[in-house]
Amino acid sequence: MDYSRKIYEQADSGTSGGGSCEQHSGMRNVQNLEAVINEGLRVALLEETPDQSLEVLLEHLGKALAGERTYIFEQNESGCDDNTYEWVADGVEPEKENLQNVPPEVCASWYRKFSIGRYIVIECLEDIRETDPLQYENLKRQNIHSLVVVPLYNGQNLIGFYGVDNPPAKSLEYASNMLQTAAYFIVSSLKRRNLVRELQKRNYNVLHALSVDYLGIYQVNFNTGQCEIYRDSEQMSMDGAIHFADGYQAAMELYIFHNVVPRDQERLRAVTKKDYVLAQLRTRKKFYVRYQVKDNPWGLKHLEIHFSATEKAEENCAIFALRDVNAVVEQEEKYKLEARKSLEDILEGAKTGIWTIELEEGCRPRMYADRTMRLLLGVSDEIEPEACYRFWFENIEPDYVEMVQDSVREILETGRSEVIYPWNHPKLGKIYVRCGGVPDRTFKKQGACLNGYHQDITETMMTRKKQEQSIMELLEKVRRANSAKSEFLSHMSHDLRTPINGILGMLAILEKSPDDLERQKSCRKKIRVSTEHLLSLVNDVLQVSRLETGRPAAVEDPFDLHDILEDCITILSPQAEEAGIRLIMEKAGLQHSRLIGNPLYLKQILMNVIDNALKYNRPHGSVFVRVKENDCQGEIENYRFEIEDTGIGIGNDFKKHIFEPFTQEHQDARTNYNGVGLGMSIVKKLVDQMKGTVEIDSQPGIGSMVQITLPIQIDEAESIQPVAVEQNLQSNIAGMRVLLVEDNELNCEIVEFMLKEAGAEVVTANDGKAAVDAFTASPPGTFDCVLMDLMMPVMSGYEATRVMRALDRSDAGSVPIIALSANTFEEDIALAKDAGMDEHLAKPVDIGKMFKVMSRLRYRQRQ
Repeated sequence: MDYSRKIYEQADSGTSGGGSCEQHSGMRNVQNLEAVINEGLRVALLEETPDQSLEVLLEHLGKALAGERTYIFEQNESGCDDNTYEWVADGVEPEKENLQNVPPEVCASWYRKFSIGRYIVIECLEDIRETDPLQYENLKRQNIHSLVVVPLYNGQNLIGFYGVDNPPAKSLEYASNMLQTAAYFIVSSLKRRNLVRELQKRNYNVLHALSVDYLGIYQVNFNTGQCEIYRDSEQMSMDGAIHFADGYQAAMELYIFHNVVPRDQERLRAVTKKDYVLAQLRTRKKFYVRYQVKDNPWGLKHLEIHFSATEKAEENCAIFALRDVNAVVEQEEKYKLEARKSLEDILEGAKTGIWTIELEEGCRPRMYADRTMRLLLGVSDEIEPEACYRFWFENIEPDYVEMVQDSVREILETGRSEVIYPWNHPKLGKIYVRCGGVPDRTFKKQGACLNGYHQDITETMMTRKKQEQSIMELLEKVRRANSAKSEFLSHMSHDLRTPINGILGMLAILEKSPDDLERQKSCRKKIRVSTEHLLSLVNDVLQVSRLETGRPAAVEDPFDLHDILEDCITILSPQAEEAGIRLIMEKAGLQHSRLIGNPLYLKQILMNVIDNALKYNRPHGSVFVRVKENDCQGEIENYRFEIEDTGIGIGNDFKKHIFEPFTQEHQDARTNYNGVGLGMSIVKKLVDQMKGTVEIDSQPGIGSMVQITLPIQIDEAESIQPVAVEQNLQSNIAGMRVLLVEDNELNCEIVEFMLKEAGAEVVTANDGKAAVDAFTASPPGTFDCVLMDLMMPVMSGYEATRVMRALDRSDAGSVPIIALSANTFEEDIALAKDAGMDEHLAKPVDIGKMFKVMSRLRYRQRQ
């Protein structure tokens, strides 16, 4: 029992060490809980009766789990629960007598869980105070604060439950696993007990009613040796010469000599002697001894001799009777075989075999293996013990032989040991075995004997190796990610400092050239270019971070494909002209231009690819942009966009990395070409979210072609706003009265200046509350537009907008409110719309776009 407890503690705490010792120690700790179960079942199975087996197993489990009480409850005929078996730790008050005929409502909630295949784990009793008050009071009375309870099933029938009280909190999971594993054996033992009890009950009735099962019944006076015969039969004197009427001792000696098999003769002589019988009866009142008889005409094989005290105990009298127990022994053997078969089935399912090794001095080692052990070894049932040992030992992996021998010595020295080693199976090849054992103290010969188990844990070891491999791969990914992060920070430091240095340099030149207008104009142009490049870098980094979440694009806006293409060409044409590159658009055969989808994503995809084609081109090269319609499937049209250039091309080795962030084929690309290597990574993620494909065909020194295929829904309505009206809305803001809400003084100054230059009147507020106060204090219709920052102290732009929209005044719901924010993700736009804002413009503010939106909203308001 101490052995199992130590195994359990070892499994819980683990060991530490270094070198090969650490490896061997770690291998010994794999699944030590199975050893506890195996040892408990083995010890319980050695007991003579089911009651003893159950009591031994409960004690074994209780000590192994460090619990205060283990028990079995069975449902009785009235539907109540009886505590039928119990083990308690030292100092713990037994409860068995107090837990008989427990009303069904006490455990009703447990049985509901049992009926759906659940078991009970209570980590803290207070958890069920409200949900199960009846059970709470029952457990509290017993001083229980935690428990694990497992149902017991006989086939499909729920017959009760068993469990452990107050195990350590850290072992609750182990306890539930162990209890569930042993439940089958407990049910098997209960069934065997019931059968034995039924058989004993029947035998008792027969013996006491008719005595037909007894071959002879006698009363002996040990003072005189005289016997009184109550029942006799010819089976008693198999050779016809034995008569107890002639005297007890002489007749008993003749009976033993002529009828009892030699191996049982000395034992039967000892227990039938006068002194022994009288001593036993003074303390026990009755006892019996079972023995085996020689072959005989009546087919007798197993008999019992029963001794009982009489009312004449002071005269040293006793009654003894001889009983034929062939049927009982056969039935018991059958039960034992069934129990052993059940255990073997359990062990076979767990790939665990039982062995005994005899190391007798002067003899070769012998291994006695059970059925599962022979299956695991891959040997026949007829193999001899010496050959079995030799076969097992010779197939141990050579590098582990010494470790196995050390484990054997540890068993002999300390009383237990366990080892894991590779073993060469004749059919399966190399497998991993967990082997443990204890010494057999009952071995009488010179030498030693070991009992133990042999378990195939190849699947467990392979799973562990896969997990270790996964961990190593994860660590490698983390290492690469950290490396990429460091590289990214290095690249970003370079790429951000470059335009910042340009801006600072141009500002220094401006300060030193107050009278040189041409140089000032050139500096301003270069400052703008550097600023726009810096903004592009920030946008790319934010876009990659945004797309890493993998959330799909849910935008379904109508747009015109011609407008998207023209915008891309218009924006990138200055860059192409400056580099002396021809940028050519081809839209031949484009039948449907009014579409529904995400125009922002589409523009980003095309802009990034065209921008790359311009950046990595040759002087006086060309970039061709083509759009084709492929096959139409209902309302969905597959559009193919081809961007072909005459640039430097891409090597085959770099193609597989082109969509990875922060990658460029040549290290000098960061110096010769602008960018941080994010463009194609953004393209790939956007294309994936739009459920399209992107392919690249490139040859170094010749050029590249990027083919993008996107499924886009056709807009059947094709509701197009008149161009004339759109053009009239571009800059019509003169005379507008604007409430500008901005907490950053510099941003506020810039926007205010631009508005006033355009002829608008401006009222400023530096936070959301000030904006609400200004709007509330003004008469209805005072403001034609509100420009609202979102992230501000005191009150945010979202909250200020909601307050304004909720005011009881005529213009509260109609005044245009436009968000100005550096938060430009889709959810930020959605939050602004949800708060009641009409539009969302990104910072840095595109003044032209802002004027266009203000004009359009003013026109709509007048309608």
